[in-house]
Amino acid sequence: MLPWIIVILLAVTLIVGAAFVLWNSFVNTEPADPREAAREQAGQVEAEYISAEKLAEMTYAIDDIITNLADPAFFVNASFTFELDSADAKHEFELLAYKMKDVINTTLSDMTPEQVRGSEGKDALTAALINKTNELLHEGKVRHVYITKFIVTEQ
Repeated sequence: MLPWIIVILLAVTLIVGAAFVLWNSFVNTEPADPREAAREQAGQVEAEYISAEKLAEMTYAIDDIITNLADPAFFVNASFTFELDSADAKHEFELLAYKMKDVINTTLSDMTPEQVRGSEGKDALTAALINKTNELLHEGKVRHVYITKFIVTEQ
């Protein structure tokens, strides 16, 4: 009888151990706060230094975009600076500036004043602009969008 008890206890121990390992491997351990998750990811990435001169060669500014938001009682006056990953990408971005302005106008016109309010709203706007402008580029990619002016006014 003792050998059977030992075999059963060993089997239960192995099953519990396997369940624990699987549970830990499949459970999402990312923080609930997206900013905390971004900080953790940024800590794992080594950043390369880019000089200010080189950075100036890879940025393009679009100033004074004035458009209505989704709520027609509100309009926005905004300026953006796009940081690209190469000088070739900047050249292509300059040639497609009219398309980029259209992307900005349509993105803003789909957003309500509540959606663009605060840092979370600005983050959502810049993320949408990065995604939409990168779809138009073939030579490179937009790395970051800086909002240099953003004024929401009620008419």
